[in-house]
Amino acid sequence: MELLDRAPSHPPSGHERASTTTRPTGATLQQRLEHSRAGRQLLSVVLAFSVVVVVVWNLPQSSLREAMLPVVEPAVGVLGLDQRWNLFAPNPPQRTYQVVARITYADGSLALWEPPNNDRWRKWLGVARTSQNRLLWEPTAAWIAHHHNGAERGVVRVELIRRWRDLPPPGNAAIQFPWQEEIYFTYDVPAGSAR
Repeated sequence: MELLDRAPSHPPSGHERASTTTRPTGATLQQRLEHSRAGRQLLSVVLAFSVVVVVVWNLPQSSLREAMLPVVEPAVGVLGLDQRWNLFAPNPPQRTYQVVARITYADGSLALWEPPNNDRWRKWLGVARTSQNRLLWEPTAAWIAHHHNGAERGVVRVELIRRWRDLPPPGNAAIQFPWQEEIYFTYDVPAGSAR
């Protein structure tokens, strides 16, 4: 009887190990994948492919990247990796931009609208200021006009203005180049739409 209660003197063989591994009852898909050899192999392949996709997607412009893009590009969207990390490299921006609006009121007075200083506005105006997105210009000016109509005076015109200036070279923060600007869209508020 004592001999039967003792642990075996040798490590279990592969067959014995397989028979003692049990899959949890009511297991989730993740648990089933992790407990099966084929599942672990599949997870390893998916993980390795994901790493390759991330590396290729973030490579600088090169013939290798161009050759690999047709293979990895479809996976980029599926994996949620469609973002760029080369914000400042290899060519950092050398110019800064702003968008402001000159508001003309019915009484002839002028006001300058500046967007709130936050990332959402900066990002949106960075897109809205470009010629490729000229369809956004009128709704932007109309929105500004609508939000600046007051009880005493109505907005009659909104001029969208692009501003830009060159950035100083690294290490020369004391140098400030002057702003340049151009009016890129003029919105005359339709009669009767004020207030």
